[in-house]
Amino acid sequence: MADPLPTHARIVIIGGGVAGCSVAYHLAKLGVKDVVLLERGTLTCGTSWHAAGLIMQLRTTSVLTELCSYTAKLYSRLEAETGQATGFKQVGSLPVARNDDRWTEIKRIASLGHYFNIDAHILSPNEAVKHHPLIDPSRIVGALFIPGDGQTDPVGTVMALAKGARTGGVRIFEHTSVTGIDVKGGQVSGVNTESGRIACEAVVLCGGIWSRDIAAKAGVNVPLYASEHMYVTTMPIEGVKTGLPVIRDTDGYAYIKEDAGKFVIGAIEPEGKPLPMDKLPAKFEFGELPEDWEHFERPMENAMDLVPKLRDAQIRHFMNGPESFTPDNRFIVGEAPEVRKFYVATGFNTQGILSGAGVGKALAEWIVADEPQMDLSEMDIRRFARFQTNKKFLHERIRESLGLLYAMHWPYRQVESARPVRKTVLHDRLAARNACFGETAGWERANWYAPPGVKPVYEYSYNRQNWFPHVAEEHRAVRERVGMFELSSFAKFVIEGPDAARELQRIAANDMEVPVGKIVYTQLLNKRGGIESDLTITRMAEDRFMAVTAAACQVRDLTWIKANLSFDARAAIVDVTSGFGVLSIMGPRSRELLQKVTTADLSNEAFPFGTAQEIEIGYGKAHAFRVTYVGELGWELYIPTEFMQDVFDLIEKEGQGLGLKLAGYHALDSLRSEKAYRHWGHDISPGDSPLEAGLGFAVSWKKNGDFIGRAALEAQRGKPLSRRLVQVVMEKPEPLLFHNEPILRDGKVVGRITSGSYGHTLGRAVGMGYLERKEGVDNAFVESGRYEIEIAADLHPARVSLKPLYDPKGERIRM
Repeated sequence: MADPLPTHARIVIIGGGVAGCSVAYHLAKLGVKDVVLLERGTLTCGTSWHAAGLIMQLRTTSVLTELCSYTAKLYSRLEAETGQATGFKQVGSLPVARNDDRWTEIKRIASLGHYFNIDAHILSPNEAVKHHPLIDPSRIVGALFIPGDGQTDPVGTVMALAKGARTGGVRIFEHTSVTGIDVKGGQVSGVNTESGRIACEAVVLCGGIWSRDIAAKAGVNVPLYASEHMYVTTMPIEGVKTGLPVIRDTDGYAYIKEDAGKFVIGAIEPEGKPLPMDKLPAKFEFGELPEDWEHFERPMENAMDLVPKLRDAQIRHFMNGPESFTPDNRFIVGEAPEVRKFYVATGFNTQGILSGAGVGKALAEWIVADEPQMDLSEMDIRRFARFQTNKKFLHERIRESLGLLYAMHWPYRQVESARPVRKTVLHDRLAARNACFGETAGWERANWYAPPGVKPVYEYSYNRQNWFPHVAEEHRAVRERVGMFELSSFAKFVIEGPDAARELQRIAANDMEVPVGKIVYTQLLNKRGGIESDLTITRMAEDRFMAVTAAACQVRDLTWIKANLSFDARAAIVDVTSGFGVLSIMGPRSRELLQKVTTADLSNEAFPFGTAQEIEIGYGKAHAFRVTYVGELGWELYIPTEFMQDVFDLIEKEGQGLGLKLAGYHALDSLRSEKAYRHWGHDISPGDSPLEAGLGFAVSWKKNGDFIGRAALEAQRGKPLSRRLVQVVMEKPEPLLFHNEPILRDGKVVGRITSGSYGHTLGRAVGMGYLERKEGVDNAFVESGRYEIEIAADLHPARVSLKPLYDPKGERIRM
C-alpha cells in the first residue's frame, strides 16, 4: 500500500524528471530531511525519457562547463553508488567543423577546456577518421576529440538519481498533480494537490515544459515555451562497432551517436517548431508528436553527407517529443523574484541530462545556504522582465532560439525575432541617424552608427567585424572631442523614506551617509562577500536616494534591495526606469557643449566630480550626474521622458561646431575597457569579492554598523588573495579578445579573460581577467611573469597590469 501524502514537508519538489530528481538527490547528500518530490505521472514521463542522453563537458561559457564537467563525473560513478543501471558510456565526443569559422569556434572552446584542465585533442580531418572511421574527411576542416564525454541512458540515470534520493530520505509520490501553490506574506506556504495539501517552507519547481503554467499559479514569471524536438533511430547497421564517439555536426544541424550497432541522428534545426501547450493532451505521459520528415530532412541529409553509410540505413523509429526553450537559450535557475523560497530549475534547452547533475547540486547548495555558492548569474531567473512570459513573444523567439544552439556563437550576435519590444522615445531619431540596434532585456539600443551610404547591419566574424572602423571613430570622438550616448535603458530606482539612509548603509558596502547631491559608487554584497550588484546610489534628499544600474539587472537589483529592506523599515523602493530617459555627454569638450544649453555653473568648483544637481536645460529640467563609464570628463542627464526629444535635438544642434558625435554601446565598451572599468556579469559577479576585483576603495570600513558581506571581507582583508583582477593588453594589434581566453604566465595557465574589447586609443585589444594562485597573487607575482593569451589554440604575447593602462590617475575625469 502506498504511503499517504504528508500534510507537511520542509521542501516540496515539483517534477520527477532529471532536474527534480537531481535536486532531490543533492539535497539528500547535504543531509536535508523532510523533502517530498511530486510527479504528476511517473518519473521521467514528461520530457526526460526521450532525451538523447549526450554527455559533453566543454560548453560556450565557463559556468556551463563547470556544471557539465561535474555532471560527467557524477554519472560515471552513479551506477556503482546506487546499483541502478545508468547506461553511462565514456566513449568521447567529436565536434566537427565544416568551415574555417566553425573551426575557429571549436578551437576557442578547446582553449577554454585548457583552462578547466579538460582533456581535448585538436584533430585534422584524417586524424578524426581514426576515432570515427565512418566520417567522410573531405567534408570537414577539423575536429575536436574529448575523451571524457559520452552518453547515458536518460531513464536509467534519472532512476538512479531518484534511488539515491530515496536512500537519503526523500519521499517520492507519483501520480500526484499539483493544483495550486499557496503564498502568504510574499513567501511560499504550501502546495495543493489532487490528493491533499502539503504545508511547506520552500518549493522547487522542476516542471519542464509545464513550468510556466505551474509557476503562474503562484504569480511567478517563468518565460519558457515548448518546441518540437526530433531524432531518428536506425536499424542495426552491419560493420558499425560499439564505442564510437558522439559526433556533433553543428554546421549540419545534427548530432550522431552510436547505440548498440545502431545510430541515433538528432536535429537542432536552424528554425524550430514552437508548440503551444494547448496542443498537448492534459495527461501527456511518455507521449510522442507526429513525424515531420519535411522539417527533419535538412539535418538528415547533412548527417548522410558526413557519414555516407547512413544512406543505406533503415529507419526504425522517428522520435518527436516536446522540449522547453528559453528566450536567450540559457537555463532558468534560482529563487523567483516575486515569491520568497520559490525556487526554479527548468528551461534546459535540450541540455537537461548533460547539465542536470551540476544544476541540481548548485541549486541544492543555494537552498541550504540561502544563497548561491557559485556564480549562477547567467542563468538566474531574475534576469527576466515580466513581458517575457508573453505567449506571442515566446512563440516567435523560441522559433529562433532553438536554432541558435547550433548556430555560430558569434561575438556580439544579436537575436532577430520578437523585436522590437521596448523602444525609448529617441528610437526613431537614432534610427534616422543610421543606428544599428542591439537588444538587451527587450530594449532596442544603439550599438553603433553607420556612416552615410553604409547599411547599419551586422556582418559577423571572429575577426574585425564590419562596424569596427565606425566604432573607432565614435571612440576617438569621445577621447578627443565629445560624444553623446543614449542610455535610457539604465534601470533606475528611488529608495525613499525616513529609514532609507539607515537601510542602505546596511545593504551597500560603501558609505551612504553622505551629503545631499553626492553620488556613491558601491557594490551590494552577499554573505560570502560576493558582488551581487555594481551600481551608483545618489542622495537626492535627506530621505530619498536614486539607484542606477544596468538594464539587464533591472529585476535582479530591484529584487535584491527590496528583499533586504528590514520588515519594519520606514522605506520603500520604486522602479522609475520608464519615467526618465538618459543622455550621456562625454569627452574633453562636454563642459563646453553643455554650458551652451544650461545656465548652471558646470565648473569644477561649482559642480565637482561625483556629485549631482538638478539643472535647467532647454525648456525643462534634468538631474545632471557628473560621473563617467568611459574615463573622460562628462555628465549623465536624467530627463523626464516627455522632455527627451527636445533636449536631444538641442544638444545635437549646439554640438555641431564642437565635433559632437553620436556613440553607441560598442564604443562605450571599448572606452570602459581601456579604463579598466568593471562590467557586472563578466568582470565581477556573485563569486568575486571587491578585494579580488580591485574595488576595495568602494568599501567603507569606517562607517558605523554592519553591512551585508562585511564579515566575509574582513576575513579576506590583509591576507594574501588567491585571485586578483588585472587589465590585459595584447602586445600586437592584430589579436582580438572577447572573453574566456586562457591567460598563461610563464607557460602555465593562471586565469582567463573575463571581458575584452579593442582599445582604439591604445591601439591594441584590451581585456580584464583574474590571475589565480593558491599561495596568493601579489604585486611581485603579477609584475614578474611572462604572459600569453591563448586564442583559438594559439598563443599571443600580452602585458598585464593592476592599474588602468589609460589615464591611471583618473586626471581626465576631473578636468
